[in-house]
Amino acid sequence: MKIFFAAAVPLVLAGCTEPVALPVAGPLTRAASPDTFTPAPSGPAIDYTAHRIAEPADWRQLNDAQAPGAGS
Repeated sequence: MKIFFAAAVPLVLAGCTEPVALPVAGPLTRAASPDTFTPAPSGPAIDYTAHRIAEPADWRQLNDAQAPGAGS
C-alpha cells in the first residue's frame, strides 16, 4: 500500500501543476517557408555496374592477392 502512495502522490501533484509555456515558433517559420525548399535530384546517386555471376574461387588465393605486399 505504501508503494501505491509513493507512486500516486507524484503523479497527482504533477497533474495539478500549470503546464510549461511553449517556446516561440519564430525560428521554425523560416524552416517551413516554401522559399527555402530545394528539390531532391531526380536521378540515382550512383551508377549501376553489372557483374557476372562466377563460381567461388579458392579463398586462400583471394586473401593472398589482397594482402599487403602481395605479388612480391
